[in-house]
Amino acid sequence: MKARFLILFSAFTLLISCQKDQDAAIDTMCHTWEAKTFISLESMTYPKNENKPILLTFKKDGTYSLKLDINSCGGTFKVRTGNQIEIEFPACTEACCDSPFSNKLAITLPKVASYTIEDHILELNVPQWGFIEFELVE
Repeated sequence: MKARFLILFSAFTLLISCQKDQDAAIDTMCHTWEAKTFISLESMTYPKNENKPILLTFKKDGTYSLKLDINSCGGTFKVRTGNQIEIEFPACTEACCDSPFSNKLAITLPKVASYTIEDHILELNVPQWGFIEFELVE
């Protein structure tokens, strides 16, 4: 009986601590970030227009919004333990002509597997491709 109690108590404690870690990770992510560059072999193919900020906002309710050159997008995301993240494919308006950088960003987000945040810089990592660098806006 004691063994069962200890196992259940340990599992409950682990679940609570994982939830706290996940909540802390979400709090760290939930800001607006400006896309700066792609760091990959094909980076030069998708230059960014510096006159138009492209903004990615993660929200505490598990949704995100993406403001491209012209169109706006949105979707859901989940932060996992160990800096793992799942980002749903964005649903976007189709007003007109976003830049190649914006189009590439929108189709690359669902391929992101993990992230790092250091000194107001967010890196969304895509396995076997590279990463997308963002700078904290707010």
